[in-house]
Amino acid sequence: MSILLAYDGKPMSQRALDYAIEHSVRYEQPLYILTVVKEDQVDPDDVDESIRQYMENARDMAVDAGALAHTIIMTGRPDETVLDVADRYDCDTIIVGKSNRSSLDRLLMGSVSTYVVKNANCTVIVVSGSSE
Repeated sequence: MSILLAYDGKPMSQRALDYAIEHSVRYEQPLYILTVVKEDQVDPDDVDESIRQYMENARDMAVDAGALAHTIIMTGRPDETVLDVADRYDCDTIIVGKSNRSSLDRLLMGSVSTYVVKNANCTVIVVSGSSE
């Protein structure tokens, strides 16, 4: 089995990354770090340097902590892509960060974490982005 982290490189998702690394090391499971970008933001054959950099940094942090970590950069809808990748890699746990968007924003635009929680075929852990 394995763990999937939905990661966007933003400071708010750092706590989810830290948690995923700890979880991966503790349970000795591979960690897949996934970022999903819009098709118009990235050429699959030539990934933007900033995306490549934050994904490499995340993988390096995980490896330095003792995790077996892999990065995945995909295009598409984040909510659906997270579930597709979790199925593809036989993940038994998905870890997502909770955004600090307002309730109105989530109502109008939806929430990746809410969608994943409602539709995943495995355990989902939602990590709050703030320490408050």
